Amino acid sequence: MITSLETLWNLAIVSAVDGEMTRNSFQLIWEKLMTDHWVWVGYGGQAIFFSRWIVQWVVSEKAGRSEIPLAFWWLSLTGGGITLVYAYVKAEPVLFLGQILALIMYTRNLMLVYREKAVR
Repeated sequence: MITSLETLWNLAIVSAVDGEMTRNSFQLIWEKLMTDHWVWVGYGGQAIFFSRWIVQWVVSEKAGRSEIPLAFWWLSLTGGGITLVYAYVKAEPVLFLGQILALIMYTRNLMLVYREKAVR
């Protein structure tokens, strides 16, 4: 039977281990940032990808309604492409598969936008 003191002791040990793991994780991230230049490529791709939301927000605010500008799809394609290269180089299968599928969607949306513009 576990007493309250034993439970507290076990929680203290788990907390100490979790704290150490967190500290080690941050240290590992920092070391990768300083030594692995591909990490910066991955962050660059993610920054470009994130910027699409800022563009969409600004355009929507100006229009007074929700808008998805052409730049949104180009930023999606560019950021996703860079992230795909990162995933390939770093052998990240989950990220790689997700980016391939997303790039197909972004390309298809661009095709639809340009087809609509050609009809006009």
